[in-house]
Amino acid sequence: MRKPIILSFILILMLPLFSDAQRWKIYRRQFVFGAGATNFLGDLGGGKDEGRDGPYDLDFAATRPSLIVGYRYQLNSYLFLRGNVQWGILKGSDEFAKNDVRLNRNLSFRTGFFEANFMGEFYMVQNAKGNLYNLRGVRGKRGLGLDVYLFGGIGLMYFNPKAQIDNQWVALQPLGTEGQGLPGQPDNYNRITLTIPYGIGIGKTIDRFWMASFELTMRHTFTDYIDDVSGRYYGRDQLRADKITNGSSPAEADLAARLSDRNTWENIDQLNSTDRRGKPDNDYFLTGMFTLSRKIVKKRRSRPKF
Repeated sequence: MRKPIILSFILILMLPLFSDAQRWKIYRRQFVFGAGATNFLGDLGGGKDEGRDGPYDLDFAATRPSLIVGYRYQLNSYLFLRGNVQWGILKGSDEFAKNDVRLNRNLSFRTGFFEANFMGEFYMVQNAKGNLYNLRGVRGKRGLGLDVYLFGGIGLMYFNPKAQIDNQWVALQPLGTEGQGLPGQPDNYNRITLTIPYGIGIGKTIDRFWMASFELTMRHTFTDYIDDVSGRYYGRDQLRADKITNGSSPAEADLAARLSDRNTWENIDQLNSTDRRGKPDNDYFLTGMFTLSRKIVKKRRSRPKF
């Protein structure tokens, strides 16, 4: 008689644990929205060195805003799938640089971007729940009170770099500032690119419906032209002449030439194809986002009354 009683008592004590193990199925769908900041990591702007990969070249003066909305779906206790749409502004300017080579190059750009991505999330630490039941005399296992998760995936991004000249913003891609589109030169670059977003998040549960998080995301892109800079100079006079020869208006050709080379070096009027304009590596950018997640409660079917 003692064994069945003991086993029954243990099962009763463990019922809350089994209930909690399945609780996530009721709240497995979530809406996500948030705001934060972006920072461009490419050829323009940057730190005191000539150029370094990744966050080592971070330029705080180029930080710009970003917004995100998304939908999260929980697969099990540790894995989530998530889709996002993000808007933001990316900026880079040599006037912010602390390096003479960049400063005298004197190029700048700004672009809005839209990205749609699909990611997976893996929760390494789940400490945000604490003691769900608030039983008297039971302290529970609170840990840090935070969730820590890694995420990564794939995205598709649209961008359109512009530069300011004569108090107006001009789209750079149609101008072909490095000779794109001219005979014997590459075609104009595509303003749509794949991205690989990956990063880390820290979350805090507010109540059973809401969670607040901070996410740091690095994005590797498959283009070197988010800032319209990649290879070598074409030559200001040569670019103007070749564009007019190939059908551009004198005004358009002159605008492309002026925006291709804005250097402020002493005793140098213009740079040519022997001079490097940028580093031919794909661009990156970094985002830091504060997000709120709202769980969508799965409605339980009511039993028919007889």
